[in-house]
Amino acid sequence: MTTAVRRKTPTSKRRRRYLPSAERKPEILDAAFVEFSNRGYTSTTVEAIAARAGLSKAGIYAHYKSKEDIFEDLLMTVLVPSERGEISLDRDNALESIVESYLDGVYLALEQPKTLATFRLLVLESRRIPAALLRRWHDRIMACQLLNDRALLDECIRRGIIRRGVMTDSRLLVGTPAVSWICHHLLFGEDTFIPLAEMRQDHKRMLMELLSPR
Repeated sequence: MTTAVRRKTPTSKRRRRYLPSAERKPEILDAAFVEFSNRGYTSTTVEAIAARAGLSKAGIYAHYKSKEDIFEDLLMTVLVPSERGEISLDRDNALESIVESYLDGVYLALEQPKTLATFRLLVLESRRIPAALLRRWHDRIMACQLLNDRALLDECIRRGIIRRGVMTDSRLLVGTPAVSWICHHLLFGEDTFIPLAEMRQDHKRMLMELLSPR
């Protein structure tokens, strides 16, 4: 009498367990970051992002409406100023405290490799990324930060902590050293001739000298 041998039939690919959006989205964004960095914005597809994330296209569309939606969320997640410490305008070294807090918001973000890689992607793909997408990122992140900085500067001028001049009147000059360092890094990578920590010190010295009321 022979015993029937039960053969195991091939099983379909195991489905990934359900995760709420707050947990699944970071995985999708990590996969999207790699795909956008390797392929560029135009050549990246939702299928490629899904494959790298180990999901189906439907799994992606459960959290995002489109590739543009994914890229926008990536910008909103990566290219944001770091949180700044609480600033007291009543202390004796208020100016230095303000400058240090501002530089924390800029340079702590630049220490993250993903920040610089995303800047590189924006520079290389700026002609291909939908202009409306970039405008939304600017309005939601950069414009709000500029408004907060403007309010702080005006209050500091009113209190005599800093003096009004070209550094307070311009919306861009105050961050010029950091932008210059980013450009050098994008051109020369790790071989940039100015270490980030040194650039921060030079940036601080410039702001202290140009904003000091004395």
